[in-house]
Amino acid sequence: MFRPSLTALLFGLALLPQPASSAAAQQQVDLKLVLAMDVSGSIDNDELQLEREGTADAFADPEVIRAIQNGSLGRIAVAMIDFSSNPWNRIVADWHIIRDRQSALEFAGLVRKIPRTVGHRTSISSALQMGSLILEGSDKDITSSRKVIDVSGDGPNNWGDHMQPVHDRTIANGIVINGLPVMDEKANGYFPDLDKYYAACIAGGRGSFVVVVRDYRDYAAGMRRKLVLEISANQPATQQAALPQPKLLRIAATAGPNTAPSVLRPGQNQFSNQCDQTTGPFSFGNF
Repeated sequence: MFRPSLTALLFGLALLPQPASSAAAQQQVDLKLVLAMDVSGSIDNDELQLEREGTADAFADPEVIRAIQNGSLGRIAVAMIDFSSNPWNRIVADWHIIRDRQSALEFAGLVRKIPRTVGHRTSISSALQMGSLILEGSDKDITSSRKVIDVSGDGPNNWGDHMQPVHDRTIANGIVINGLPVMDEKANGYFPDLDKYYAACIAGGRGSFVVVVRDYRDYAAGMRRKLVLEISANQPATQQAALPQPKLLRIAATAGPNTAPSVLRPGQNQFSNQCDQTTGPFSFGNF
């Protein structure tokens, strides 16, 4: 079932219509961030809309804007992809430089208007491949000492190239992988222990982490905390002191203490040798 797909990915990227970028040439930023959003069949339209709105709300949040402006350069570059598997993966927001409230609100407004991309299966490995190509391909225009791919979804890798070698290659290229798994028991795509899967198979690189969301209504809270953590990761202690300090075990959310987003660090567990979930006790069906 797992077939080489990098050639198809490169071909698909070459054919994609690219949105007009707001980034000026040769800009240096504190962080280059690719948001990889799962649009597979397990995420329905209402859930995806909550994710879109939550992402937009997070970028418009004063806490996130302060974190950006407290960086040494005071600006970050962000792009977004919708992923499921090749050849459906798409760049849905090309690089945007965010430096202040106006640019943050402009990006938030764009995210709210992005239509759904058709998706089939869940290939996180292809999301990492596409994210790596986008990060490296933009180096001639936007430079940064920190590159991050954020993977957000509700299930494990069940299609495309094997997860482990793609994961390891991404990290070896100096890219940090953070995760935002959604574990909503009321949702169609609920996958038990997805937090452990993301900790074992997705997150990696210096300072990487996983923010776990247990209710789609809390997606904005999880995204906000994730952005603050990764944007301020390498800031001097004096600058970090000016930011609201994160609670690494429990984060305030709207749905109560049982569903509030939590933060995990990468670690070994029962999924460490089962990062491709196509058969067996952790199989994720046809999503």
